[in-house]
Amino acid sequence: MLTEADKAVLDESYKNTRMGREAINVIIGKVDDDDLALDLNRQACKFVQMEEKMEKQYRKEQVEPPQDKLMDRTMLWGGIQMNTLLNASTEHLADMMIQGNTKGITELMKVVKKNKSAQKEYYEMAQELMDFEEKNIEKLKAYLR
Repeated sequence: MLTEADKAVLDESYKNTRMGREAINVIIGKVDDDDLALDLNRQACKFVQMEEKMEKQYRKEQVEPPQDKLMDRTMLWGGIQMNTLLNASTEHLADMMIQGNTKGITELMKVVKKNKSAQKEYYEMAQELMDFEEKNIEKLKAYLR
């Protein structure tokens, strides 16, 4: 059975993967650089794999995963549109993705630290996600000038 700490860590991890995938889906149409497009598509695939792993955990626990809030998705889409209106350069898109990954790590780290009693498997899922986002940041740095 999921404790409050388990659910908090799992929910934040799940939201993080969905937000990462959604951001890539919005940004990918603005990418002109084939290498960046390939890197982002690979990241999106990994986000989907992690999301599916978490959904399996929700089913096992017979708990509904948190639903995306329409407002969050709208703000993400609108923020990306505004942020790329005057500058959709490869460097700027990579920088935006670096900022998104950094925010994801920060938010997840806060939840993990606040819920130290979460079971090891939920902690490990969160850690895997944070490690993945760290790797994304390192890859994306190559596109900065």
